[in-house]
Amino acid sequence: MYSTNHKKKAILVIICVLISLLSFSSMIESQVNYSNMPLKSIETTEQPNIKFSSIETISGQWLKNSNFSTIENWESQIKGDNRDVKGVISDDQANYIIIGDSGVKRIDQPLIDGNWTAFNNPKFPIEPNGGYGINSAGCYVSHVWDEGSDQTLNTPSMQWKTNITMPVNMSDYVITSASLEVIFNASVQALDHDDGGIEVSGDYTEGERPYAPYYETQFGVGDSATFYAEISDLQNSFTFPIASNVTTDLGQDDPEVDNYTDTAMNVVPENLLISYLTSSLQTDFFHFTITLGIDIYCEDNEYNADIDNWESLIIRSFNLTFTYEKKIDKFDAINWQQTGNAIPFKNVQIKDTSLNFSCKINQTWPEDLPSNSEVRVLINDNPYPNPDPIKVSTLTTNFKPIKINGTDFISLFQKNTNITLSIQIFLLDNFGLDQNITISIDDVYLKITYIIITPKIREEAWLFLLLFIIACILGGSVATYLILYYKT
Repeated sequence: MYSTNHKKKAILVIICVLISLLSFSSMIESQVNYSNMPLKSIETTEQPNIKFSSIETISGQWLKNSNFSTIENWESQIKGDNRDVKGVISDDQANYIIIGDSGVKRIDQPLIDGNWTAFNNPKFPIEPNGGYGINSAGCYVSHVWDEGSDQTLNTPSMQWKTNITMPVNMSDYVITSASLEVIFNASVQALDHDDGGIEVSGDYTEGERPYAPYYETQFGVGDSATFYAEISDLQNSFTFPIASNVTTDLGQDDPEVDNYTDTAMNVVPENLLISYLTSSLQTDFFHFTITLGIDIYCEDNEYNADIDNWESLIIRSFNLTFTYEKKIDKFDAINWQQTGNAIPFKNVQIKDTSLNFSCKINQTWPEDLPSNSEVRVLINDNPYPNPDPIKVSTLTTNFKPIKINGTDFISLFQKNTNITLSIQIFLLDNFGLDQNITISIDDVYLKITYIIITPKIREEAWLFLLLFIIACILGGSVATYLILYYKT
């Protein structure tokens, strides 16, 4: 029978063996932990159990195809509107192309039926009773209002419309200039007011005509014709007046004014014309509508006896010209980038990094363009916080060497992560561009220097091996003893 005393001895032996094994494990672990310490700690802290078998310095170019002899190893990446920028490798250089374009739209064709269609004015739907249409003279109306015959015909109107098609999608363009000329003429009967004469301010004074006092009490603003031009979207949801003329002395008695020769309408200022054109092209970026109109107003100047004879009112011509340029959007960007190997993680310290490349522009940056856009450097999409940004407006037409280094640059690099270098053109303004601008880079060299430190256990390490062997023997002996004991 196994005595209690023997059991205690067996347990004591087992505890001793376990303590020995744990002690050895702790010593081995301390060596392993030292070998995995950050290199900065290894270099600055004396560790009595550490010796170094080697310190190896690695330094070299991290990229391939640095001179862009082919597109191999490089790729372009666009952020923003891909209609604004593109990347091309040619002539042994990587190019960033900011896409410019320009055009001129002229609407100056003759006013003929094939281009213009007559419409009733929804605000004044009465048609002129003397006729309307388009002939070699232009868009015309003729009207006679006889108050004693039909008082409802005192506000006739007619409009002509045409739809304009743009050659480009105007959502990607900005209108830079605009000019407009609209010509009209008119012929009316000036005398007499009760036999077809047009009444305007100052025609009569008291006593010059029979019933003059009564006539004067009926005069408010007088008779007038309004010639106008408008632009709108195709659905006429937004209509903008761009030219007009309201007659004030047409029909005057003294001196007699019974016609206007070819006369230019008053047009809106250029900035408003550009704004109205831009707005008219917002719902359909390819189309907008032009409307020409003639409105007539016949005032009741003598009860049941007023007759107004508008012999011929004509819009002779319409000439609209505007220029446009490619619109470049703020925050558009294009990268040329390459992904290289990762820096090893274990026992490595990055000592130095530097980036060298050459950069140029194909033309001097235009003075009328904003100058905030930059050349940027990114490592794994993290931008280098350059205290002195490289402005595209400062680039020259010859390759200029650029060097990036410093502590902040080193901090962008991570170990055990594939390194992606991006050289980026970053646009920081909205602007119009009439022709391509090309920025190029060449000879891109990313140099990284790091050290590999290989630690080893000190020469007394044989002692740990011996202890381990002894611990294994003791453990095996105890196990054998217990097995034999329980079998007896």
